[in-house]
Amino acid sequence: MTNRHFSSAPVTLLVAGATSPEPCLPAARPPRRLDAGAVSAALARTATRRPRPSPPRGGGRLPEFLLVELHGGYEAEVLRAALRAVLPPDETDAGMPGGTPGGTPGGSEPLWERAVDGPDGLDRVLAELGRALTAGARLRAVLVEDRRDGLRRLFVGLAAGPTARAAELLERLREALAHPPEPVTVPTSALQREMLRQVLGRADHGGRHVEQLSWNWHGPLDTERFTAAWQSVFDHETVLRAAFDWDDTAGDGGDGGDGGDPWMVLHERAVPEVTRHPHGAVGWDDLLEADRLRGFDLRRPALLRATLLDSGPQDEDDGPATRVLLTYHHAMLDGWSVRLLLQAFYRAYLTGGVLPGGERRPDVRDHARWLAAQDSDAAREFWATRTAARAVLPLAPDPARRGSGRARRRLTPYEAVRLRGWAAAWGAGESSALQAAWALLLYRAAQAPEQRRPARAVRVGFAVTVSGRGIPLDGIDRLPGALRNPLPISVRVHPSTTVPQLLAALRDEVLDLAAYEWVSPGQTHRWSATPRGQRPHSLVVLEHQPTAPHHLRLETDLAAHGIHVGNPVPAGTFTSYPITLAAHYDATGGLVLTTTHDRALLADQDAVELLSQSARLLRTFPDLPNGLSTSEVLRSTLAGHPAPRPGGPADHPTGPDPAERGPAVRLEVLRRAARPGAGWVLLLPPPDAPHTRYPGTARGWPGPQALGVLRPASGPPSPGAYRPVLAPLLESLAPVALVAAPGSGVTAYEVARLGPPARPPVVVLLPEQAGPSDLFALAPLLADPP
Repeated sequence: MTNRHFSSAPVTLLVAGATSPEPCLPAARPPRRLDAGAVSAALARTATRRPRPSPPRGGGRLPEFLLVELHGGYEAEVLRAALRAVLPPDETDAGMPGGTPGGTPGGSEPLWERAVDGPDGLDRVLAELGRALTAGARLRAVLVEDRRDGLRRLFVGLAAGPTARAAELLERLREALAHPPEPVTVPTSALQREMLRQVLGRADHGGRHVEQLSWNWHGPLDTERFTAAWQSVFDHETVLRAAFDWDDTAGDGGDGGDGGDPWMVLHERAVPEVTRHPHGAVGWDDLLEADRLRGFDLRRPALLRATLLDSGPQDEDDGPATRVLLTYHHAMLDGWSVRLLLQAFYRAYLTGGVLPGGERRPDVRDHARWLAAQDSDAAREFWATRTAARAVLPLAPDPARRGSGRARRRLTPYEAVRLRGWAAAWGAGESSALQAAWALLLYRAAQAPEQRRPARAVRVGFAVTVSGRGIPLDGIDRLPGALRNPLPISVRVHPSTTVPQLLAALRDEVLDLAAYEWVSPGQTHRWSATPRGQRPHSLVVLEHQPTAPHHLRLETDLAAHGIHVGNPVPAGTFTSYPITLAAHYDATGGLVLTTTHDRALLADQDAVELLSQSARLLRTFPDLPNGLSTSEVLRSTLAGHPAPRPGGPADHPTGPDPAERGPAVRLEVLRRAARPGAGWVLLLPPPDAPHTRYPGTARGWPGPQALGVLRPASGPPSPGAYRPVLAPLLESLAPVALVAAPGSGVTAYEVARLGPPARPPVVVLLPEQAGPSDLFALAPLLADPP
């Protein structure tokens, strides 16, 4: 080492050795500026004594070491890369037993990041650094941030040893810091570039392309273990350590890869953000909205974060509950990817926060290489020969309307099963049924207001999502990344077209896209035969999640720890489309429909009307006669429901149709069955009964049957309104009993007639002043109905 080296990267000597059984490194000791001679002398003093792994019995000196402060502004990632470049792999793993990954003092991570308040906090950090060195570590560093002024200081500790060896380590570290390695970069896909251009440079991005998944976690939740598990997943998944970068001075660029295109930067390490709020600190809806609008700093890695919100007192049987929220950016991850990562997280949590194995491959680098090798000629020809849509959703921009809107409807499990079975009978899936309903609404909206019935065929168009995983790349189904892709489709709707014919046409349209799932929406528009044609104004999505080969085992292992986790529910992404219709299955098998829309382009009442009519069509499809034409279906199903015409007079109500607010009757489960096949005891409350009438008595229910309440949504419903809830129960072999309060007897008998004649449900009428004891007395009687 020379004086030139030290003058270019000065260091300060803090201590050269430990003089007490407990390594105490007083930061207040006057530091000395070092030159080459001072460093050599300090190293020589440490080399005259042989280091020992532990203090000798009866006291004495500990193994000595050199502690220096390097002056300069260093990024944590640059420091971590320099330390790993200096130390061999076997030496980076040396450290105090019991250390944890992620920069915890005493662990094997060569760089720690700590925040302190004042000199006392700094003393404690440096003492911890000394303990790591005396325990066998060759070199450790700590980046300390003073909370009082925000300044950061870097301290490096060198263990005692041969002078040449210690001097070499220090010199190599300084050289590595002076010449940091170039970051690993990966080209972005055309889809990513298009999404990024919609949000870059916009302070009012409105949470666009930010998605959220939430679920309930019942049972104990250790925050440190939760964070360590996510850190382990981050260490294994390249995509979680990736960020975007771009040239601020370049133009917009194109898809040809010029200087205006953003690129991905793969960082060596990223730390997950996990925040936990106590019960009552913030409302759930407020938390969802604030977290979405917060967005992400796309230049920094970890475009996925977790927020925990503790719930209030819960049922003793379920244990403590915590609501978990995962927020991520669609430019880096899609829903399929996050569910893959969630499976890895559960495995890491069950193993104490450590996920075995190395980095997942293939990863975003392999996908980028595959994309770069594709020849776009066939894709250009395919899109150039496709017929473009003539009618898309009409819009009426209004700058007075601001923000985004969201609405939700639900098909019951019974309705969802019927829809899926009906679509399968015609050789299609429920995604085709969802697209058929939307195509009919666009067709209806495209008709002139003065026309009383459709008189001509119309080719309608909208976008659908493809998984992006139907490409010939090994392991693509387990690769997390931004692969889900919206692509435009169009279909010709004639007044005489039947719904099964429409279903088949949409199915074939989507199948034609299978070979081009990697093509972006912008590319399809440029390659289209009519590039000046209208782009789709709407997007239709059916959320799927990857199959987990060990899903049941994970649930069992979590249950062994007293943990039960719910099914993640997507909140709904605000995309670049004026309106997005998304569907997903909930934990009970119901099909949840969600619309998100841009209020500046589509009024709330129009979006809600479109959603309500979509749900109505999906409920009606299984009951339609096979030969019914499109015009007849629309007249019979949506009679009295005007077609939304953005920009026209508000001739329809501003709120949703009362019949579309949700199920007319809901099943509220008070107590789960003690064993499979035990059956159900369903309570029919009297009219206008408060919702607190029965839940308090559920804890004392002695029977093996499940106990539930059939609650009308509003007013006394007709007996047929109970069918969607009761049909799956009545068709099973398990016994069902209807217990009616005074005033509900007639309804109970009418509802019982919905059951199969060979095995009708039992009807029990309670007396006027019936209490919990009367209800409990029925348990043994109803356990084996006649």
